Amino acid sequence: MSIYPSQHPPVGCDGKTPHVMIVGAGLAGLLLAILLDRINVPYEIYERSDKVRPLGGIMSLNANILPALEQLGILEDLKKVSYPSRNLNIYTGSLEEIASVGDVAEAYEA
Repeated sequence: MSIYPSQHPPVGCDGKTPHVMIVGAGLAGLLLAILLDRINVPYEIYERSDKVRPLGGIMSLNANILPALEQLGILEDLKKVSYPSRNLNIYTGSLEEIASVGDVAEAYEA
């Protein structure tokens, strides 16, 4: 297990020193670390793997993550290299369609 501490000194909060433990260096853990770093909150990231692995597939970002990406200042750049989803299809394990929703991209456009 690797430990990656932040570079910021502790910030006082009601007389206590907050320190955030982030378990996992996946997308969510790294996003949280970046946001905490920007507001000078100390953190440590704990990751079980000692290797960086490729994602190996298509990545889908839902609308609820877009405000965080905007906070990071990367939303517009990400939109330039992304393809919007046009349909959302949900299947069972035996590939029987359960539901299908069209115009997904239009529903989430701001």
